Amino acid sequence: MAKWIAWALVLAGVVALGQGALEDFPLGVTAMTWRVKSSGLAAPQELSLRIEGKAGGQYRIELGVTAEGTAAELGTLGFLGSALFVQASGVQVDLSSLLVLARRRETLKVGESYVLPGGTFLAREKAPLAGVQCLLGEFRPADRAGTVIEIGFALSNPVYFLPLMRVREGDRITFEMVLIAYQRP
Repeated sequence: MAKWIAWALVLAGVVALGQGALEDFPLGVTAMTWRVKSSGLAAPQELSLRIEGKAGGQYRIELGVTAEGTAAELGTLGFLGSALFVQASGVQVDLSSLLVLARRRETLKVGESYVLPGGTFLAREKAPLAGVQCLLGEFRPADRAGTVIEIGFALSNPVYFLPLMRVREGDRITFEMVLIAYQRP
């Protein structure tokens, strides 16, 4: 039962940081792939999402995971598992402060810092990731000295989750989720 509660909480967090509502996706197939690496995984995972916009406001969603590792490493797979893995890998990142930025990402200015309840965000630059124009920046949690979370917000295309989330603890990258492929109709 506790496992299902954890999954429900993770699902709520993933959906809340979504960069595109289903209504944002056009008719036809939009496909996205992320590479997920962590200090706790022997090999990267690939997470793929395929959203097909159909006539009449209908959608078809397919999720896919490619991973290699031990049974213990592969115990939490997929989009939901990856978000849970961020929490379980000792990173313990609270991304709730970024919700307001995700919703207002088009208004953020490069070079500006934004003070949030849980820390500060610096909008560093605009750059493409897998062909999607993104605003890239750094979130510094107020309660975690030495931790920097690099975030990418999608600007040009609907993307279902953050195009970039990289957690650095000092000089070490402890978690990375990067959009590596994007195709739209």
